[in-house]
Amino acid sequence: MSNSDRGPVSSVVALVNPTSRNGAAMVTARQAIAALTARGVTVDARSGSSAADAALIAREAVARAGDPASGLDAVVVIGGDGTIGPVIAAARGTQVRVGLIPAGTGNDHARALGIPTTDIDGAVDIIVAGHTLRCDLARLTVGDRTTTFGTVAAIGLDAAVTERAVGMTRPRGQSRYALAAIAEIAALRPRRFRVTVDGIVHEMDLVMASVGNTPSYGGGMRICPHARIDDGLLDVTLVEHTSRLRLLGLFPTIYRGTHVSRRGVHSLRASTVTIETAEPTPVSADGELLGVTPVTIEIDASAMDFLSPRSTGSPQG
Repeated sequence: MSNSDRGPVSSVVALVNPTSRNGAAMVTARQAIAALTARGVTVDARSGSSAADAALIAREAVARAGDPASGLDAVVVIGGDGTIGPVIAAARGTQVRVGLIPAGTGNDHARALGIPTTDIDGAVDIIVAGHTLRCDLARLTVGDRTTTFGTVAAIGLDAAVTERAVGMTRPRGQSRYALAAIAEIAALRPRRFRVTVDGIVHEMDLVMASVGNTPSYGGGMRICPHARIDDGLLDVTLVEHTSRLRLLGLFPTIYRGTHVSRRGVHSLRASTVTIETAEPTPVSADGELLGVTPVTIEIDASAMDFLSPRSTGSPQG
């Protein structure tokens, strides 16, 4: 949970997701690689055509960057929150520096790290500077599958919204999530949740539970506004069942992070959270659907190094 400077970055392997933002990320990738090259950085660009390819390329890139003989200073991800998933899984527990140039729809990892989401040159400057922040990750177990994630895990309504939005082709951008939320709220019914937070059990009717390593998901929705990527804890936000009208009114406040002061919204902190429900309920993390409840989430403190302008203890977005 500390900063370190190992000197500027001069050689990287860059991982590009050619399908991110319906292919628009390739434009960002070309601009980013040109900007890195103009600053004297040697770039070895790689891309995969499938999730399996991406995972293999990520593992190989992290292994190369971890070998002093390779001459590589960092692994750079050009893409969104989905693209970075295989990289954080591979980099977990290593000293490999990971840089991020946002080119996705959500870009919530970038927000937490203080990386500009619309300024390619600014993101490149952060990488070249080489300033490192040791960050937490989280480990999520559903059934016999354990996954590493970096931002927020969602259980209930917000995971269902993600599932619906991912299946929509129109409209593009964040408005998909707004329309998906309206559709899911219209069909909403209460579910009984049993939430165990560091051994303390809470039972209540909820519409959703969110467990955050960082403040936001869905492209800036600050569901866990006080979460920090470097504090060794998870933030938990529980939203009690209420009327559809009140829920529709709650969603705009999530972007500001002010929903946590509303009646029926509970905020907790923990290192381990287990969520069980009366009936199988969808679970997602980093915007990816992973299965259904029950689910256990644990903090993985000081797990990896990100290139970031932030200092330990600074505000996070």
